[in-house]
Amino acid sequence: MAPIKGDRLSFTLIELLVVIAVLGILAGVAAPNLNGWYCRQDVKNDFSELNGFLSTLRSEAVNRNSSIMAVIDRSGTNALVSVRVGPQGIKSSCGAEITGTGVIDTFTTDIGKSSLIDSTINTCFHADGSATAAGYTITRQCGGSFDNGGKKYEYKNSVLGATGFIQEFKRVRISESDSSLWREM
Repeated sequence: MAPIKGDRLSFTLIELLVVIAVLGILAGVAAPNLNGWYCRQDVKNDFSELNGFLSTLRSEAVNRNSSIMAVIDRSGTNALVSVRVGPQGIKSSCGAEITGTGVIDTFTTDIGKSSLIDSTINTCFHADGSATAAGYTITRQCGGSFDNGGKKYEYKNSVLGATGFIQEFKRVRISESDSSLWREM
């Protein structure tokens, strides 16, 4: 800072330009990192939303004293999980006998961003809290292709048959051949 008339302190033009240049460099470094963070957050949010949806179905099955089946439909640009509610008081197997349609909620994932893969087609939750064993995996490629330093974020859950509880796992792959182990969340 340079003093000017009347003992006031001020910044010189050179000092201001140096500060602006430093801020520009910091913004250039931070911007790509923020894009990767948003991508990771999107897939994590999709996974949390799916698990919340499945937990809601489990609770609704117990509350309604009936079997509730989640049905996967991948016929469009989205993977839609719809709900069928079976007759009250009857523990139905997960199949054609659950024909009713009850609108509890729907879960939709935009396949253009996150992909729902390796999933069980139908998952049933029963009034006693049990479920048919199932698993769902949501993945997303972030940061471009593997050749350009991109990573694939994968989140997987397992619906435990005896209890209906949902275990959550994740892994990050840095190449197609990478066989990293799933870590429990």
